Amino acid sequence: MTVVWTVKAVEEWCEEHGGLSSYKEAREKFGRWIHSASYESCSELRRRVEEYLESKKTEPGDLLALRMFCGAAIDTELEYNERIYNLLKEALRHIAETGDDIIIRSHAKVLIELITVAEKLKSGIVCFG
Repeated sequence: MTVVWTVKAVEEWCEEHGGLSSYKEAREKFGRWIHSASYESCSELRRRVEEYLESKKTEPGDLLALRMFCGAAIDTELEYNERIYNLLKEALRHIAETGDDIIIRSHAKVLIELITVAEKLKSGIVCFG
């Protein structure tokens, strides 16, 4: 099973500009706006982000960041929130730099790029699988 993340504003732009045929143009215009991973990788990323956030003694509301990682047949949307996006990038950066699994580290790096695009556009991030 596969999980897909998209930057909502870019996904909407694609719908207005030709659907699937506009994905390459969207990548050139906006940067990394879509990414997929196995359900297992998504679950592992969620677990590691949660561990990181708990170790930082974040505020209870900060666990909203975990909405970034949807489950099987559950679509979620993480609305634009600068604080949450910064926490996610911090946690993912930690995973990318210290993780022992090259695949998880790679996904973490790409998701940092995707979150950065969402930040620039002040857009939500959609996760579906």
